[in-house]
Amino acid sequence: MGTSGKLHNSLMEILVVVGMDQHTGLVPDNLPVQSSEKLPGTLPLFTTAFEPQVLAACAHEVANFPNSSSIFDSMASYSTSTWSSTIPPSPARGVSSSIPPSSAKGGKTRRSQSLRRLTPTGKHSVALPVGSDVISSLPPLCLPGNAYVYKDRPKDHVHYLVLTDISGAHSYATVYTFYRKFLASQVRGKSEYTIRAVPLSDEGEEGTRACFVPLCCCMVSRAPYFFTMRDCLTCLVQQLHKDVRTMEMVVAEFSSNLALVPCPPPGQLAISFQLNRFLVTVPPAMDPDRRVLDMPLHFPFLSFSTDAILTLVACILTEQRIVFLASDYALLTIVMESLLTYVQPFVWHNVYVPVLSNSMVDLVEAPGVFMMGCHVSHREKIIKLTETIWVPGIVVADIQSGEVFMADSIFDNSELPRFPRAAAEFFKEKCSSMKFQYDFSYLHSPTPTSVDEARKHRETWQQELSRDIQVAFLQTMVKLFRDVKEYVSTVNHRRYLNKDKFLAAQEDLDQPFFREVCQSHMFKRFLQDRMDQKRDYYSIMEETMQWQGEDKAEIPDNKLIRRRKISANSPGQKNRRSGVVNFGLEANGPTCTFQLPTFTQAHRKAEKANPVHFYESCIQKLTNYLENCEPSMRAPYLYLRGMLYAAEGSSMIALEDFHNLCSVDVKLFPAEHVQGIINSLSDLERTQLEQKGLYKGGPMERKTMLGKLRRMSTEIDRGQGLIIALDFDQLPQRDVDLHEFSKHIRLLDIAVDSEVIERLFQSLTLEDTNYLDPDTFSIFYDCWKETELDNNRVACQLPEDCLTREEGVLKVSKLIRCDLGTGRLILTHKRLLFRTGDRTEEVVRIRDIQNLEKFQHNTVLTSADALKIYSKVDGQSPFSAILKEERNQWFMLVQELWCGRNIAEGTKDSQVVHQAAQNVLLINAVVLSGEYDECAHYDGVEQAAENLCYFTKRRKEGKDNLPEATTEVLIQRVNPSLGESVRNTVEALLYTSGDNSKGDNRSSPLLWCAMGSGQVKVYDASTWICDQQFIQANNRVCCLLAVGTDQVWAGSFDTTIYVIDIHTHTANKQLLDHVDMVSDLTISQDGSTVYSASLNGQIILWSAATLQKQGQIWLKNVHRLVSIKLVGENLWCCMKKSLMLVNREGETLHTLEMKDEGNSPLQIECFLLSQDGMIWAASGNSGRLAVWDSHSYSLVKNINVSCRGFSKMVQTHGKIWVGGKCGNIHIFNQGTYGEEKELVAHEDAIRSMCAAFDRYIMTGSGSKDGKIAIWRV
Repeated sequence: MGTSGKLHNSLMEILVVVGMDQHTGLVPDNLPVQSSEKLPGTLPLFTTAFEPQVLAACAHEVANFPNSSSIFDSMASYSTSTWSSTIPPSPARGVSSSIPPSSAKGGKTRRSQSLRRLTPTGKHSVALPVGSDVISSLPPLCLPGNAYVYKDRPKDHVHYLVLTDISGAHSYATVYTFYRKFLASQVRGKSEYTIRAVPLSDEGEEGTRACFVPLCCCMVSRAPYFFTMRDCLTCLVQQLHKDVRTMEMVVAEFSSNLALVPCPPPGQLAISFQLNRFLVTVPPAMDPDRRVLDMPLHFPFLSFSTDAILTLVACILTEQRIVFLASDYALLTIVMESLLTYVQPFVWHNVYVPVLSNSMVDLVEAPGVFMMGCHVSHREKIIKLTETIWVPGIVVADIQSGEVFMADSIFDNSELPRFPRAAAEFFKEKCSSMKFQYDFSYLHSPTPTSVDEARKHRETWQQELSRDIQVAFLQTMVKLFRDVKEYVSTVNHRRYLNKDKFLAAQEDLDQPFFREVCQSHMFKRFLQDRMDQKRDYYSIMEETMQWQGEDKAEIPDNKLIRRRKISANSPGQKNRRSGVVNFGLEANGPTCTFQLPTFTQAHRKAEKANPVHFYESCIQKLTNYLENCEPSMRAPYLYLRGMLYAAEGSSMIALEDFHNLCSVDVKLFPAEHVQGIINSLSDLERTQLEQKGLYKGGPMERKTMLGKLRRMSTEIDRGQGLIIALDFDQLPQRDVDLHEFSKHIRLLDIAVDSEVIERLFQSLTLEDTNYLDPDTFSIFYDCWKETELDNNRVACQLPEDCLTREEGVLKVSKLIRCDLGTGRLILTHKRLLFRTGDRTEEVVRIRDIQNLEKFQHNTVLTSADALKIYSKVDGQSPFSAILKEERNQWFMLVQELWCGRNIAEGTKDSQVVHQAAQNVLLINAVVLSGEYDECAHYDGVEQAAENLCYFTKRRKEGKDNLPEATTEVLIQRVNPSLGESVRNTVEALLYTSGDNSKGDNRSSPLLWCAMGSGQVKVYDASTWICDQQFIQANNRVCCLLAVGTDQVWAGSFDTTIYVIDIHTHTANKQLLDHVDMVSDLTISQDGSTVYSASLNGQIILWSAATLQKQGQIWLKNVHRLVSIKLVGENLWCCMKKSLMLVNREGETLHTLEMKDEGNSPLQIECFLLSQDGMIWAASGNSGRLAVWDSHSYSLVKNINVSCRGFSKMVQTHGKIWVGGKCGNIHIFNQGTYGEEKELVAHEDAIRSMCAAFDRYIMTGSGSKDGKIAIWRV
């Protein structure tokens, strides 16, 4: 037997006590930490809001009292020492004790409190079942109206919470607030109070004030057992008042007991237990698909009219922003939970905060859909909010007054959604016979003669009324949506809703409501269940109403359900589900109750409490019941016993019970929990499990292993036996913005480039919204994969020598007629082919297309859309294809590929062809998905497709019509950001020639690229293949320098110089002496000393051999040292505002400044020392260059060019190549200073340049272009 663990289906997750006591004192809330010292005056004790703390957090085997120093004899099942005494309840400020530790009464000390975290310590740490983020949110929620102390004792009160953790999972809590008497005395010189607990009769002594301090017991459960938890907490508070022991002991023992109480499985079995002689009953959910319900559902009808309730239901179904107001916090959660129960099977998945504390009310300013609740005192603030800031309208539901209205935004004149008329009348008729007041219902009844009888009367009335309410709403939901399946069509094994037809079938006044509903997340989930033929309470009600007729629709009893089940399983009909379906709305509640053993009998058999003894007693009792129970009760008993065995540590026996459960009622099978048990088994236990036949191939594997897989959409191609399997884990399940969309597109390997993805996003949304719905995404992806399968199948069918290595199939037409006969057109990367039978002919090469023309092919009988393709090959006649409805699509696809091919050849960028081919695939998928009216671009398919025709637009705009002077010297373009999501600036380029003497692959010439992303990439300059290994700096790498034949130094904005080994492409050495961004590197003529410069004017001299620092030069008052050049022993330094010649001591020898025509200074961006002894400098903010004599420092020439500024320059063959910020290159004659040529180089500023011997010039551009161009000198 293993060690005992947490009961998976425990009623209580955690018990938290919030408030103030003698350990925390009273600390005023909303005071900064510094202000806690020496505040003048005395704060009024009874009008000051104090800061509540988490006083206790107890769960299974964890009891934590962060503020208490008390030591008590805890139960053995509890580990009070496994957690540090830190807890995250709230950002508390310290209250230090004025009593020295040695003199404290009883030797106990009161600890100073600070920011605290729940931190497991020690070898056997136990985690709390509720996240620390949930616990830390409790203090303001337990006391939403702020924490005050009172002169007179207030009445105890209860309210309810729904907590949401970071993952979005809900926990449910009941908070019981009571008040204990304390004596308070203000700490001298501070704004805080120390307090100590006293009996009610104690009036205190001089200098103290008697006050009643709130304490909140908050019980958290995984299921919404609000009223059950209220019963439990009532017993706890009674015991706290009576018990003479410390609060810690009482709370620990109480939570120890409740942690052992299981929740019943859905069905007819309730669980009861004794708590302080009070019988508490835990009701089950009536159906696995329905929520637990232990509260009355009629409270909304006591506050709102029937019309108002229907309006609220309409607001929920259309996912409005809703705020509920109440003077009693207890009403908020109950009313909101009731409304969410009304709309089942629709489930609210948006933001849900039923209780906002005073400090959290500003959350209503947040964008998006939500349901929130707050105190009615904030009503005017919320109404005013929509009038003053940019937020959509908010639906305000005032529980106090019964009003429901739209607080309109000044930017949004929306109205309350209107509930459909026919369904509203139907619902009102159903409600007309209901009595929502208990006294009215039992005026005709005799007086109960006992308390138990009176309680039973009221419980019966509540159960019947709640049942009637649920039936009325469920029938109304069926009336609203039962015909939705008629508008679902199946295409390629996928089902789609024809929304237009569905909306058109509704009454005109109801169409706005249904249109909004169809756009909601809740409807899409509901629709998916209907499409999957889910057998649940909704589908049974739907069948019942159809079978009986709407006017006779009643809850079917189990016999009726069984008869309908038998009919459904008749020969020739589809078997929807085996077993009896429980409708889940029985009037009399559970039919059987399992009473737990008393805690004192069960788990105090040992000297210390041990939960195993309790589990053993429960298991024995359940085993006895299983031997004699009714067949209908066998499933819940097996479920409970399996859970208890698992908690006890008997995993193998638990799995046997769960295995047997599958054969009784598979809907009760706890798949996730079983999967967790299986994962925790040892190899030996797993082997034993397989040998027993419970795991491999059995129902357990199907539920845990196969059930673990997400829904798969599978299409089978019967001819090839190919399957497309779509993992829904990779598809969004809710609306996605561009960021999330990009992530999914990349994960699915559809596209990588962020600009391409953005264009795709704009096409699918038609730029009307910032979000894309999951239906559109899913259909688009299906079309993408479907096309991919078709293309691959056709490619496999073509002869082996038909396609070249660089060629793939992009598009296959339907069966068409053309000049070559009847067959299919095939578009590849390079050609247009025609296949008929087993024969494939080449129609035209893409590069040879001269023109495309749409025309109408007219015959005596018909007229059809056709496409004509003209070739520029001599003697080749135009090719005509009758493509009918596919004509426009084919015209668009061929044109995009043709334009991409032309641009690729014109710009010497071979990657453009692949980008154009990718565009063709995307356009095709967008057009195909646009045929389904569920897609957002259904009404604008042509616009969506045209948006992706990127190269078609560029060709029309003439952006890639390069001048002949440019194409003559441009050799190739390379994209170093290929395969990355964003383009990065090419900050620096360096060419290394390699060492031919070594005769191996290390001798290849290399092009080093320093990127704005901090990467240094390396290209083989003979093949232009990028090395997969690269160096990653922490910031931009802005300069590169070859040092000898074995090293490349890279200077980064992270102040580091990375020394890269040329042969291994690794940077295992780094120089860290710079204190500012490294801006430039240069080397002495003999190669022994490297000079590095940083923006702050620091220049460091390094030994190239030893990498040791040899010296340092500091330039005074320099903040923008961008580049340096070595001349003998001196350095020319570019400081943007001037050029300075400095010596080794940092002394300025000469200064040069660039001026414009008006003699105003210009910014110098770059400079070089030419081979003929001249200094060339270029302005960064104008098209001006200056040439000085480096010996006399006299100005030789000012050159003006039409350019907004220059960025880089390099010299070769007596020419000065200057890169401009407009992306062009200006070539000047070194001798005559005249401009000889201007090259159209990049679409962004040229950010880097380097020369490869005297043969090539390489230029790199900014991130808008992000490419490298290679030029022939």
